[in-house]
Amino acid sequence: MVDLLAAIPSVVYGAWGAAFLAKEISPAYNWLANNMGWLPIFQGPASATGKTILTAGIVLAVMILPIITSLTREIFLQTPKLHEEASLALGATRWEMIKMAVLPFARPGIISAVMLGLGRALGETMAVALVLSSGALTASLIQTGNQTIAAEIALNFPEASGIQVSTLIAAGLVLFVITLGVNMIARWIITRHKEFSGAN
Repeated sequence: MVDLLAAIPSVVYGAWGAAFLAKEISPAYNWLANNMGWLPIFQGPASATGKTILTAGIVLAVMILPIITSLTREIFLQTPKLHEEASLALGATRWEMIKMAVLPFARPGIISAVMLGLGRALGETMAVALVLSSGALTASLIQTGNQTIAAEIALNFPEASGIQVSTLIAAGLVLFVITLGVNMIARWIITRHKEFSGAN
């Protein structure tokens, strides 16, 4: 089931978010605006359609979770059986074996899987474009408006001309720098963890 979910195209997730999730989650946005509106990220008025940046974030989280889960499962299966059997032979419980043998071995791979999922979410276009409608940039997660860089480029580039083309290209450069930064941080975390594990 997880592998099947990982293979679903992103446009299907976007259609699900726009047609089903946005309507179902809209009452929760009204509650957040009424009870947590003093926080800038939940400031009202809440979107009546539910098509907000928070809805897009939930759709992206649901979309990348199967990818992360599938990769993590494969990494767990790569743990040397000798390590697991040795932990159990020394009297460790099943959970202690997982904590002492499986998780330390798999941690770099788990971080890589999370960063791979994050990279896909950062560059996602269609799922976000289907959920969000263009509008003014706001700090609130529950108001109509806001747009991701990738979706903004995809929606506006075909009709762009003059200075707007340069603006969208600059936005693409910013997205490239952000993605590169995330990948560099992930590689640094993995390398640092490997060095720390080797020292131990």
